Amino acid sequence: MNLPVSSRITIHPAICHGQPTVRGLRYPVWQVLEWLAAGQTEADVLAAHPELEPEDLRACLQFAAERLKPAHRPQPEENSEEWLLSRQSQWLAEQEFLKQLWERNPLAKPSHSSSSN
Repeated sequence: MNLPVSSRITIHPAICHGQPTVRGLRYPVWQVLEWLAAGQTEADVLAAHPELEPEDLRACLQFAAERLKPAHRPQPEENSEEWLLSRQSQWLAEQEFLKQLWERNPLAKPSHSSSSN
C-alpha cells in the first residue's frame, strides 16, 4: 500500500513510520529539506546519497511549498461584519500572545523588591 502523494513523494505505513518519503526509499522529505537548509548543495546531497536524483530534491521542495501555501479563501469586504470580526479575533489573539510572552519573561517585569543601602 504505497500511496503516491506526488510522482516522487510517497507514503507507506511500513516505511519511516508513514512519513512522506522520496519514492518509497527511506529518505523522509523532512530529512532532505534539512540537508538543503543546512547549506548542503544539490551536488553534495546527490553525492552522499546516490539513490537520490535531482528531481527528488525538487519534489521535496515542492511538497513543502504545497503544504505551506495558504488555502485560497476569498477575503471579506473591508469594514463588513465578517471583516470586523476577523480583525477583532486577530487582535485578541495578538493580545493573548503578548500577555503570555510578558508573563514568561521575568526580565521584562519591574522588580518590586526594595534594597537598603
